[in-house]
Amino acid sequence: MYNETYFLDENTALQAVQAGDTRSDSVVIVLHGLAVSKEVHITEITRLNSEGFFSVAFDAPHHGSREDGWLEVLRKLDRREQQQMMLSCVFQQAQEISVIVKHFKDLGKKVCVTGISMGAYTTFALLRAEHRPDLFAPFLGNPDFRAGRYSTLSPSIPEMSGPADHLDEIFPSSLFMVNATKDHIVNALGSRNFYEKLRRIYKTKPNNLEYFEYTNSEHLMLPEDWFDAWDRFVNRLKREKF
Repeated sequence: MYNETYFLDENTALQAVQAGDTRSDSVVIVLHGLAVSKEVHITEITRLNSEGFFSVAFDAPHHGSREDGWLEVLRKLDRREQQQMMLSCVFQQAQEISVIVKHFKDLGKKVCVTGISMGAYTTFALLRAEHRPDLFAPFLGNPDFRAGRYSTLSPSIPEMSGPADHLDEIFPSSLFMVNATKDHIVNALGSRNFYEKLRRIYKTKPNNLEYFEYTNSEHLMLPEDWFDAWDRFVNRLKREKF
């Protein structure tokens, strides 16, 4: 495990924690959730390293090494305002990670992006990015960015920019999705509906689409469910020859 710096341009640097052989033909980018930092997934990075994968974790804007008081402002807002503010962070990070994806692809690497919670939203947002990974693996996210139950107002432009509103742009992207039925923070219904709609679109490439929903887990998944989901994810990486 070691630290590295990646430059988006000559003025913008992102700090990363990574593990594995940088000479690998592939990379797994790991994105964390709201109000934590890249270090929260050292266990997952270590697991990926033990399986022979090269992986890199970045801090989201305003988080970890990039903390700037944004989270304190967020906590004072109502749920609709928090949704809008979170989406601004999601879209900024998606733009940044799209540049990182291009960097690794220019080096000849296959790229997977996996994200948890808010990081899963970013992973979903990358389905519409300029530079897309070869495999998308959102855990505990929602491809429908609308505030839904938080508001009766008409959806904003960012809320209508999630992949659930743009199904025609998704196929044949490789997708591995995980949600929890009892999750009261991120409703699994969004991913469940997304998957059912995509199944019809993916008839010619059904192996590109996987969805697992754990019926006994909440947003903080049961350990046995979390480990099972990661076992399945590692197997998917191996099947796709990462």
